[in-house]
Amino acid sequence: MKFLIACMMISCMAVSAQAADLGDVVKLAAGVNGAWFDGTTTAFNADFEAGGNAAASLSPHLSWVGAAYYGFDHSYFRWSTGGRVTVTDTENPNFSVGLGIQYHGASEAELKPAEWAPDASFGWLPAPDRWPALAVIGQAGYGLETNRTRAILGLRYRIKL
Repeated sequence: MKFLIACMMISCMAVSAQAADLGDVVKLAAGVNGAWFDGTTTAFNADFEAGGNAAASLSPHLSWVGAAYYGFDHSYFRWSTGGRVTVTDTENPNFSVGLGIQYHGASEAELKPAEWAPDASFGWLPAPDRWPALAVIGQAGYGLETNRTRAILGLRYRIKL
């Protein structure tokens, strides 16, 4: 598992090094989320988070993705990394839907164990002319070991490289 993640990261770095413009390959964003966690105690089923995302596109449809977020109400840190396939028109920069699988980990026992989770996500630029860097996102995932679901709805602000 760690070997797979390391191979994906090395591949993304190699592709990035070959790219004429790093901004065409690597995307960074700062964000906030509402997060919901199924199967945890009732006191720990939702939170407000802030953090960041990174994506390295290997092709218009394939990306390595990663995220790290801090939950304010329950003081936790969670992270994820994995792959995503864009299943919508890659020529439309204002809306996309992706299917992927990510490895999730967290500092809080209620969010553990660390596990692989297939997910579906969307990204939408509601006002691309006025705020081209602001996106509305959503994601839902299903833990393969725990059979628990996770969902987030948030805002992302793209950071130019």
